[in-house]
Amino acid sequence: MKRLGDYDDLQSMLEMRDALMGASETHGLAAGMLCVKFDADFNRWITAVFDTDEQLEALTDTDKQSLIGLFDGTLELLKSDEFLFDLLLPDDDERIGVRALAMSEWCQGFLYGVAYMGVGDDKEWSDENRGVLRDLMEISRLDSDGSDDSDEQAFIELQEYVRSAVHMLLDELQLSAEAKNTEATVH
Repeated sequence: MKRLGDYDDLQSMLEMRDALMGASETHGLAAGMLCVKFDADFNRWITAVFDTDEQLEALTDTDKQSLIGLFDGTLELLKSDEFLFDLLLPDDDERIGVRALAMSEWCQGFLYGVAYMGVGDDKEWSDENRGVLRDLMEISRLDSDGSDDSDEQAFIELQEYVRSAVHMLLDELQLSAEAKNTEATVH
């Protein structure tokens, strides 16, 4: 998704800077954090992506702008009324196994982002969303080794399911955030 930056450029930059995760997982992490709290801290996100101060200091201005664009673009897409949100994955001309692995990593990042923001198993999830979280957990364990080009339609359907799942979880998480804010204001 070009609004978030170019997948290949982001992937190369993250690899060159020895990031803890690739472009898809990094985007999933941002999406998970922002689903919990629209004002999630960029610096908290970036320190989850890079392990050391040396790595952070090695980021060029161009690197930083790419990362800011990814984070801010993710927020913008999540907030959009039309829900234009999509997963940052390799282009469609890439082999299905590579894209399936990236989707698995995206789901890992998303689940990590939700947990990283303090939403754990103790949250009172709706039954439907608890099932969605289980599905995302299963997708995060996806084995892409056996994938071939005949799996294209299944991949597209799975990608659409993950997009819809994010939307459902976003709604519940934002309602929880609004309730906490209202509760804090009343006290």
